[in-house]
Amino acid sequence: MDDSKATEREVLAKEYDAIHNRLFVVQILLVAGLLAVFQFTGASAALADGLVAHFGESLWYVTNAAYTAIAVFGFTACMFPLSYYSGHVLEHHYELSNETFGEWFSDFVKSLLIDLALATVLFSVIYALLRWMPNWWWLFATLFYILFGIVLSTLMPVVIMPLFHKFEPLEEGDLTQAVRAMMEEAGIKVVGVFKWGLEAKTNTANAAFTGIGRTRRIILGDTLLSGYSQEEILAILAHEVGHYKNRDIVRLMFTGSILALIGFYISHLCLTQLSGVLGFANIYDIGTAPLFIFSLFVFSLVSMPFANMHSRRREFAADAYAIEKMGSSDALVSAFEKLADQNLSNKEPAAWVEFLMHSHPSMVRRIERARGR
Repeated sequence: MDDSKATEREVLAKEYDAIHNRLFVVQILLVAGLLAVFQFTGASAALADGLVAHFGESLWYVTNAAYTAIAVFGFTACMFPLSYYSGHVLEHHYELSNETFGEWFSDFVKSLLIDLALATVLFSVIYALLRWMPNWWWLFATLFYILFGIVLSTLMPVVIMPLFHKFEPLEEGDLTQAVRAMMEEAGIKVVGVFKWGLEAKTNTANAAFTGIGRTRRIILGDTLLSGYSQEEILAILAHEVGHYKNRDIVRLMFTGSILALIGFYISHLCLTQLSGVLGFANIYDIGTAPLFIFSLFVFSLVSMPFANMHSRRREFAADAYAIEKMGSSDALVSAFEKLADQNLSNKEPAAWVEFLMHSHPSMVRRIERARGR
C-alpha cells in the first residue's frame, strides 16, 4: 500500500474510532437513563407485583424468570436504534461488513436469545441467593459467576460460535504442520486447527485460541489466511501461546473474580441501604433489579481502566514471548501493521482514551516496544 492510501486509511481509522468513542458515551447515558426511569417511575415494581399476582408467591422463581425476559426484551427494544447504527450502518459505511440487513438482523436475534438465556440463568440464581442467604449472597454469587464463566468458555466454540460462523478443519499443509509443531513445543493440547468463516460477514481479520480443556482449539479467520504470510500467522499465534505460557488466562480470571466479588458486595450494600427507601420490603424482590444492575454498571465503569491496565500489561508480555519465539520482531510487526489497516484500528488513540477504554495497547506502542524503542 502506497503512502497516500495508508494515510487515507489512518484518517478513516481515527474517524471510525472517534465515532465508536462517542457511541460508547451515548450507550452509557442511555443505559443509566433507562435503568433510572424503570426503577424510579415504579415501572419495575409494578411489573414485579403484577407477575407475583399472576403466578403467586410460591412460584417466585417463575416470576423472576418472566421479569427477566420482559426486561431484556424491553431494554433491547429501547437500545435497538443504537445497535442497528453501530452494528450495521456504521460497519457498512466504513466497508467493514458484508452482511445484508437480513443477515445482520438474524445474528442480532440470535444474540438476543442467547443474552436472554444467560440473563435468565444469572438472575434466577442471584435472586435465589438473595432470598436464601441475604447476608452472604454476594460471596456465593461470585463463586457461581466464576463457575458460570468457565462453563460458558468451554461451550463457546462448540455451541455458541457455530451459530454465527462456519468452522471447518484447516486443510493439511505447511501451515497446519507448523501450527501443530508450535503447539507441541509449547506443551499445549488442542482439539485441532480450524478455519473460521469470517469473510461472508466481515472484511476484518482475526485469530484466537478458544475453549477450555477438551474444547480448546485454534481458529484462524479465512480473511487472515488469505492475506497474511505463514510467518505473520505464526507470529500472531505465538502471541496467543504467550498468553498460555504466561498463565494469563488464570491471571485475568483471578482479577475478574476479585472485581466480581467487590462488585457484588457493593451491590449488596446498595440493595440493603436503598431497597427499603424505594418501597421494597425485601432485597430479594425482583423489582430491585434496576438498582442491582445500576450498582454493578457503575462499578464496572469505575474499575474498567484498572482492569484494562492489567490487560494491556499482559498483552505486552505476550508480544515479548512471540518475538522471542519467532527470533525476530519482523513478522509480528508486519502482522500488526496489516491488522490495523484491515480492521481500521486507530494506531495511536489519545492517551486518556487508551487508559480508560482499551484492553489492548495501541498499535504504535506495541510496534515501538516490539522494535525495542
